[in-house]
Amino acid sequence: MKELEDEKTHHPNETEVECKAIGKTTYLDESNMTLSGALRLSLPLVATSFVFCLIGAVDMTIAGWQSAAAQAAVGIADQCIFATMLIGTGLAAATGCFVSQSLGANQPSRARQYAIDGLLLALCIGILASISCYVGAQALIEFSGCTMATKSVALPYLQTCAFGNLPFTIVLVQAAILRSMGHTAQCLKLWSLIGIISIAGGLYLFYGNETTMTNSLTSLAVAWDIGAVAGVGLAAHFLGKTLFTRNPVMESGQCLARLKNFYSVGVPVLLSEACCLLSLAAIYALLGRLPDSERLQAAYTVALKIEETFGILPLLALSTVCATLVGHQVGAKRLIQARRLGWQLTVAAALGMLICGSVISNAGLPLGALFTADASVLKQVFISTASANISLPLIAISSILIAALEGAGETNLSLIAQFTGYILCRLPLAYFFAVTLEFGYSGIWLAIVISRIVIGIQSLIMYRTKFSGYTTARLVESKSTPNSAK
Repeated sequence: MKELEDEKTHHPNETEVECKAIGKTTYLDESNMTLSGALRLSLPLVATSFVFCLIGAVDMTIAGWQSAAAQAAVGIADQCIFATMLIGTGLAAATGCFVSQSLGANQPSRARQYAIDGLLLALCIGILASISCYVGAQALIEFSGCTMATKSVALPYLQTCAFGNLPFTIVLVQAAILRSMGHTAQCLKLWSLIGIISIAGGLYLFYGNETTMTNSLTSLAVAWDIGAVAGVGLAAHFLGKTLFTRNPVMESGQCLARLKNFYSVGVPVLLSEACCLLSLAAIYALLGRLPDSERLQAAYTVALKIEETFGILPLLALSTVCATLVGHQVGAKRLIQARRLGWQLTVAAALGMLICGSVISNAGLPLGALFTADASVLKQVFISTASANISLPLIAISSILIAALEGAGETNLSLIAQFTGYILCRLPLAYFFAVTLEFGYSGIWLAIVISRIVIGIQSLIMYRTKFSGYTTARLVESKSTPNSAK
């Protein structure tokens, strides 16, 4: 508590002055701390998710029009972008957690400090991500076990995408800061700009007769890089009008404590998301060793894109709002309200995904036809989407409950659940069903469904156990509250 007392001494009238300077829009009020308020805040993020998904969908569709090899190449290259997103998600989760809790505790100076720390870390991590992706592109493609035709397309596409990892990482953290203040509409504007530049620019470069990248997937990667850079600039403009309306007072004496907090919250998120990435890469590699691997990899890519478009990304929007609101409540020491809100959002998300999954289960072929015209690929896509009415509600339960725990700063549970589900359960079962029992592609999806059941059950147990009563008070004070000096 000494850190909090010192801050009040240095900035005794900070909250009062800042509220007059930037108004109520910087902070979330009580009307947002309800189910209806959370859904209202989620709507711009749902639209944001679809814009983000549309960028990848355009790339996937154009590649599908070329060949199955090109589509598989985009799917493999997207893993690198996804890896960057996972790393950025870990950092963004920690930044959002601490900014939300600081604002909930009416300490905007601490919020600014954590925001600056998050952006500096994003800069460093983004540089490493760009270099690693460019240098390791060949190794990643070799690991996927794809054909020579796919390799020739994937390598230049992946290496060009690598340059966008730096601005992409930064913009993920910037968006997390905006969400922590309740500015979800600005997140929509931010990603709309990125989407317009990426899609329109990519189509122009790909189909334009006067460009050197005509009919090359590299043109789509170039447009993505430019869009990400533009997004960083717009987000900086938004932050300059909200959280950074006052010049931040650097508190280097507390820098080490803040970095420890980032480490304790962000690293488990990073590792848990890395489990998901490793699982994806391993499944691609396993598919690459099955008969007709090229079409199976293309079908897996299309199936993931369908789930992402109609299920995962809307859930991501609601889960980020859940983490933000729970963080504000924990910062204000309203622990019972935080727990109740988590349960309410979980039930609402599960019901919504049950409806969505039922639609996908019955419309797998028409949805798959949006991405590919290959009949053999569509047949496998139908197998993938048949279980959506089971999978998506399970994903909803685990996503919201884990997000609520992350908002409170408890991220080790996410790591345990996802490591168990993705690594210890999914991969051995996928190999057993697909190779040992010779179920092939159907066996892999059976393993995926079982692993999602495991993660969902673990999330329910962990949330009920660790986020009940006043246990959270000790949890937050000992590990993640940004106003507590360790």
